[in-house]
Amino acid sequence: MNRSRPPGGRAHTLLDAIAVIWTLLWLGAGVLVAQEVRGLAELSDTAGRLGEAVVTVGETVESLPLVGAQVAEPAGRVRDAGADAIASARSARASARRVGVLLGVSIAAIPSLPVLLFYLPARIGTARERRALRRAVGAGHAADAVLALRAVTHLPYRTLSRVSDDPARDLERGDHAALADAELAWFGVRRPGGRRAPD
Repeated sequence: MNRSRPPGGRAHTLLDAIAVIWTLLWLGAGVLVAQEVRGLAELSDTAGRLGEAVVTVGETVESLPLVGAQVAEPAGRVRDAGADAIASARSARASARRVGVLLGVSIAAIPSLPVLLFYLPARIGTARERRALRRAVGAGHAADAVLALRAVTHLPYRTLSRVSDDPARDLERGDHAALADAELAWFGVRRPGGRRAPD
């Protein structure tokens, strides 16, 4: 666990807020981009309508009395070109929708992954640890010796030096109270009634 700063207090509240805002901003950007790219499908709708008009013109020319037989071949090519335009428009519409979804998901997910894969699990782990410490302290099961050993093992030296001149010596002498309190304070856990845990 990274203990460069206490897991509780204003610093983590601010970090939590930044993580939530960061994630929401990128989710919003992903949705916006997906909608914009999918909006390009409207261009394919226009091309599809144009293709339908071309097909109609080709069929109309072919059906004209007297003239239709003479222009059957060019009218057929016009009709085929219109049908190709309709097929291309449908394909472009489907592609625009797929690209919109993929691009939107990518834009939303990639910047949010560090928050979801690293920060969030660390915060959940810290919250669980805090709850476990509160339960142990509340039930009187958190021995100062164990808490002091945890403090020496995990707390940054800067924090330990504020509590003890020589934490290792304090452990050896059985002077656990200050170190145990530092470990609890790190997690924002208070002893009920201010009483100390047994060694």
